[in-house]
Amino acid sequence: MKRSKDAPDLEEPGRGRFGSGCRMRRLVFVEPVEEPTPGYWSTTRKPLPSLLLIAPIVLAYEFGVVWLGGVESQALRTGADAWLRHSLAAAGLTDHWLLPLSLVLVLLGWQATQTEGWKFSPMVLAGMVIESLVLAVALVGVSRLVDVGFDLMERTPPPAALFQANPGATDDEMARLIGFLGAGVYEEALFRLLLVPALFYTLKAMQAPQVLAGAFAASGSALLFSLAHHAGHPGEAFTWFAFIFRWMAGVFFAWVFILRGFGIAVGAHTAYDVLVGWVGWDG
Repeated sequence: MKRSKDAPDLEEPGRGRFGSGCRMRRLVFVEPVEEPTPGYWSTTRKPLPSLLLIAPIVLAYEFGVVWLGGVESQALRTGADAWLRHSLAAAGLTDHWLLPLSLVLVLLGWQATQTEGWKFSPMVLAGMVIESLVLAVALVGVSRLVDVGFDLMERTPPPAALFQANPGATDDEMARLIGFLGAGVYEEALFRLLLVPALFYTLKAMQAPQVLAGAFAASGSALLFSLAHHAGHPGEAFTWFAFIFRWMAGVFFAWVFILRGFGIAVGAHTAYDVLVGWVGWDG
């Protein structure tokens, strides 16, 4: 805040420089101070940048499922997407666009509770894309380290996708790519955006310390994330490598979600699935 020079104004008794007959008052003029622009690290954790980052992925997946699947589009949906849609259908909500629209509304509602974050540079989105790719490559490195640790137990390749509805159900390259896009969005929505806060606030209500609640929420959601791949029919055949790697990947994404935001968690998950499962790069 700045203060300008003193200015004469209304008269006050006995406050003049020239005697009691001259009266003067001091005024302080305040210049408005602009708030500093939020930096990259805080901006990327806001819901609106996350929404703009994942919107192209959601649209590509939803239109791709309809385009490739037609009347049989449900067969192409990833596991997390199918589970969420079955839950909505049980309540009589079957519209195709209801789930993606719900995700958009959740993020916009979350943004509405924020005092800042409605304006940001387009370069923030470019940075989020780069950061997502870096984190995906880091996860590929983690899979290599886990693989080394399992050399004496079993020799199996890292999971090509962290979550699929019907592994190996199709050999069509475009269908596999569309599936990887959906897995990145809806698995993060289910296991991170919904489950991590639910576990965290449940533990907080039970008087757990904040750090402990955060650690258990990240680990617990990751455990369910890993177990989900082997549940139901068809479920993936159980191997210790796949189970433990996905658990570690779930913890990894949970902390990315907590520390870096939902958008980067989706971006990193999608980038990993595409790099390993579609491009075939495993480090």
